[in-house]
Order: sequence, then C-alpha cells, then structure tokens
Amino acid sequence: MEHLLELVLQKDLGRRLQVGPEVTELVLDEGRTPDMEQDQTLLDRMVDAVASSWVNSSNYKVVLLGMDILSALVSRLQDRFRTQVGTVLPSLIDRLGDSKDPVRDQDQALLLKVMDQAANPQFVWDRMMGGFKHKNSRTREGLCVCLVSTLNVFGSQSLTLSRIVPHICHLLGDPTSQVRDGAMSCLVEIYRHVGERVRMDLGKKGLPQSRLNVIFSRFDEVQRSGGMVLSPLLDKNLEDDDSGGRSSSSSSRGKKAVSMGSARRPAPSPGARSAGRDAAVDQEDFAQDVPPMQISSNREVEEAMARIRDVLSDDKRDWELRVAAVRLRPPAVMRRRSSSSSSSSSALILSLLQLKKVRSLLLAGAADFDGFPQQLRLTEAALKLSAKDLRSQVVREACLTLGHLSAVLGGHFDHAAEAVMPTLLGLLANSAKVMASSGTSAIRLILKDWQSSSLERHAAVLTETIKKGVHDADAEARSVARKCYWTFHVHFRREAELLFLGLEPSYQKALQAHLRSGDASSSSSQESLR
Repeated sequence: MEHLLELVLQKDLGRRLQVGPEVTELVLDEGRTPDMEQDQTLLDRMVDAVASSWVNSSNYKVVLLGMDILSALVSRLQDRFRTQVGTVLPSLIDRLGDSKDPVRDQDQALLLKVMDQAANPQFVWDRMMGGFKHKNSRTREGLCVCLVSTLNVFGSQSLTLSRIVPHICHLLGDPTSQVRDGAMSCLVEIYRHVGERVRMDLGKKGLPQSRLNVIFSRFDEVQRSGGMVLSPLLDKNLEDDDSGGRSSSSSSRGKKAVSMGSARRPAPSPGARSAGRDAAVDQEDFAQDVPPMQISSNREVEEAMARIRDVLSDDKRDWELRVAAVRLRPPAVMRRRSSSSSSSSSALILSLLQLKKVRSLLLAGAADFDGFPQQLRLTEAALKLSAKDLRSQVVREACLTLGHLSAVLGGHFDHAAEAVMPTLLGLLANSAKVMASSGTSAIRLILKDWQSSSLERHAAVLTETIKKGVHDADAEARSVARKCYWTFHVHFRREAELLFLGLEPSYQKALQAHLRSGDASSSSSQESLR
C-alpha cells in the first residue's frame, strides 16, 4: 500500500503518465495489494491525492488516468467506496464542464458507476446538487445531462425528485442557453417517468405563466408521441420532504445493473402510433434526449466524427475491450472481475451516447459543412457495426440515427444507405421485436428519399424478406410486412405483383384489406390488383 501511495503522489507529469496504468493494475490486483482495505488512513490519502491532484490536473491525459484509477477503486471496493464519495465528487463535478469531450464522457460514465456499485443514486445526488450553482455553465449543463442519464438508467424511483426539481426550475432562467435547454430536457425526462404529478408540482413553483406554457407544450408532445415511461412508485418521488414521501433509495440500495434499456423502452399509448412495433423508431424521436452541441468549423465536425468512429468502429474486439480503448475502464478490470454486467453496461452507455452525438451534429447543422460527406463516408462501417449489435438498445439508436441521416441528407445519403441496407434487411427477421421494428422503420424512412435505382440490387432480398414477414407467426410482424409491401410496390411494381400472385388467397386478401384501411404507402397501388 505504501508503494501504491508513493506512485500516486508523483508530481512529475511524465512520471504520472508512465505510472498511471501501473497504479490501476495494482488497485485491481488483490494479490499484489492485499492490505488496501486494511489501512484506511493510507487509502484515504490515496483517494484524496487522486481526486485533488490527478482528476484536477490541467493535463487531460492525467485526468483520464485519474478517472481510470477511481474506476478501479470502485470496482475493487464496491460499497466500501461509499465513504470516499464525498472526497471525489467535487473533482468529478468540476470535470463535467471540461473542455474535452472524452473527459466529460468518461466522467458521466464514472458517476453512474459510483451510483451503481458504491452508493445509491439519491446518496450521490444529495452531494451533487450544489453543482447546479457551479460557476462553469458547462458544468451546470453536464449536471443536467447526468440527471437525465440517472433517470434512464435507474428509474425515477431511485431519486427523491422533490429535492431536485427546484434546482432545475432555477436553471430555466440561466443566462446560458445550453443550460436552459438542459434544464428543459430534465423536466421533460422527469415528466416521462413520473407523469402528470410533475405538471401539478410545477404549477406551485411560482414560474411565469409564459414559461409554464412552453414546458407544458413539451409535456403534451411527449404524451402524444407515446413516449411515457411511468414508474410504479411515481407519486412518492415528488412529495415534499416534510410530507413523509421518500424514494425507494431511502430504504434500499436500489442496486441495479447500469442499463439504459429497462428505462428507455417507451410504452406507446393507445392510438399514439399505428403499431407497437413501429414505436421503435420514429421521426419524432430524432431529437429526443440528444445532447446539445455547437459547431462552427469543418475541423470541429471532423474531430467530433473521428471520436464517434473511435468508439463504434473496432469490430475486432469485444465490447468490454472497446470500452477500455476509450478509457472508460482499464482492460485489467475486464480480465479479473466477474461483474461483466457493469462493464457491458458502461459500454452500452458510451455507445448510445456516440450514436446520439451523430444526431446532435445533424441538429447543429453539421451537414451544411463541406467536410461532412467525407466524414460520413468514413463512419459508414461504424454505423453498420452498430446496427449489427446484439443489444436492442444499440440497434434502435443506430436505426434512429440512420433514419435521421436520411431525412436530413436525402439523396446524398444514397451511398451510406446502400452500405447499411443488407444489415437493415437482416433485422426484419430478428426474433426481438425492438430490433425487427427498428430495422423496418429505418428502411421506411430511408425509402422516402432513396432513388429506386439504388434499390435494384436488393430487390430479390426485399421480395423474400417481405414474403417471410407476411407469413410470420406474429400478428404485428405481419402488419409491418404488409405495410412494407405497399412501399415496395411503389418502387418495384412488377416484382411486387409477382410476389402478390404467388401468395395464398388469404394472404392476398389481407394485403388488399391493409391497403383499403388507408395504412399503406400508395393509394394508387390498389388499381393494379383489382
């Protein structure tokens, strides 16, 4: 332990860069540092030195190494790290406003890891709320992003939101527009999880009516889109502290593997969308939970896209090692520990974030810069790899991103669309409904702007895929396939009619009924089949 502390106390920059990985490995190797848990005094000194000297360093490489060490300590100590949370949080809160994207991303992931493995989310947030008044506007914005992630990962039942909402309301009047947008995103996310109780609570906060009208209109949009994710304990989380309301975290650890999937799966309200499977990807979701971004030059676009590719494009390593490559967690953690759910969940969070960042770039106007087409071409393989992922959340985000790219770029997306089309077609037969419907919706979004000539080489595959879908055992799958058939008919009438003639009479009648219901792509298509 003394040797470990000696390494951490190094002041020389070059020496720190050299010993950082060694410190991480020593922390994770219980055989080489068996006395770490026994000497609390030395451990306290070590954590304090890492937080104050490494994470607060002016060199971002040292900052990342410092976060690696803290991540290793959390992995080693688990809930015994709880006593150190107060020591490390000030530095981690500061880094939420760092000028480097990799630092901010790793900081967000580390905070979620602390909530997952060391202390429950409410315990951490009780000590983070001072950050809403931080002098750095980027830090205030980063705290909003972290709150949205906390809700998505752990659910609203993990927090006593009545303690947090007043801080968010205050940020609605922040002088920085990005902070105001972040605060609005927080309220919308809380509404998605808690429901109408938020609307009633905000009405008591003394907010100007004009501001309330804007907030409530955003709530209405979420309600109409079918994007609500209500929690079973929703009413208790917005009760005032003196009314006895407490979140579930006050009585239990609230431990849960960090996964954005369980809380991110919206349940469509009746009539909100035509079918449950189509709810996986929709144009209304393009800007949902997307972090705000500002760009002003080709160089910024190129750097942002390069970072995205670095995370998503390495198909020669498994997800855990890909996370290590972007410094979320050192490879030794993956080799040593059996808690694979935490490492894979960190990978999931980082992957989802990068896919959302592509949409952030589009919303910020990246497509208007001359260098964007080339960057997109370089990123095609990474997007294709994400669409092939085994996790439905990643596939959904990838399909949503592809649909957004097609909607913005139109015909200029042809090359990328042709590259990913075989992968998207392969999703249609996937047994996981989210994956199948995401692939279907992405294809439909792309077809709106794609030239038929680009589809010709895929016509046979499309025909066979639609035929399988029409015969699928699942009723929703058959409905989606029938909708795809009529879109296909618009582009390839001859092939579609041959497919129709080869179907059994009952399936032909179902296709015609689908067209007559008005839920198909072309009203003129009916004439050709009478």
